[in-house]
Amino acid sequence: MTFVRFAACAALLAAAAGCAAPDFSPSKLTSPQFTDPASGIVLLSTGAVERCVAGAMWAPIYDARTKELVAGQQPLPIDASKMSGFSDHYGTLSALSLPAGRYIVTAEWANPSSEPTDRMPAWTFDVVAGQSVYIGEIWRATPCQMTVALALRDNFERDVTLAEKLNTGFITHPPRKALAQRLERRSGG
Repeated sequence: MTFVRFAACAALLAAAAGCAAPDFSPSKLTSPQFTDPASGIVLLSTGAVERCVAGAMWAPIYDARTKELVAGQQPLPIDASKMSGFSDHYGTLSALSLPAGRYIVTAEWANPSSEPTDRMPAWTFDVVAGQSVYIGEIWRATPCQMTVALALRDNFERDVTLAEKLNTGFITHPPRKALAQRLERRSGG
């Protein structure tokens, strides 16, 4: 698990520096992914007041049953990407195809040596095969600070409108709103 987190840290820091860019844009989804009988589509946005590198955070997704990172799924940048998908704030809209099941999304520091002074929030959500779901926006109110001020916000209309512009699959297979439910967990995992 430590190696996986370290590798994910390296990948995200490279992306933040502009060396690589994990792209979870809704435009990358293919038509068959919207009707896959074993998977569903998750629409999630992340955002902050401004971009951060030194104190950047990401949003990894864990399998709720095994507590392991979802295989092949890189963490979503909260405030670490080079580009923003929004004009009024820093952030990205991500669309993921995940196997049916229950998941946990949380926030973690991009720098593995950083430790927050307060509890790190986490949220749980369900993926239903053949369906699209909007689970909310993870918003960081204190960019580049060691305090954790994260919230899950409802920006359904804004995010679905953007998703529809990027991929018409969201018009023919509109996501239902099912905001992720908050859990509490310690910062160490």
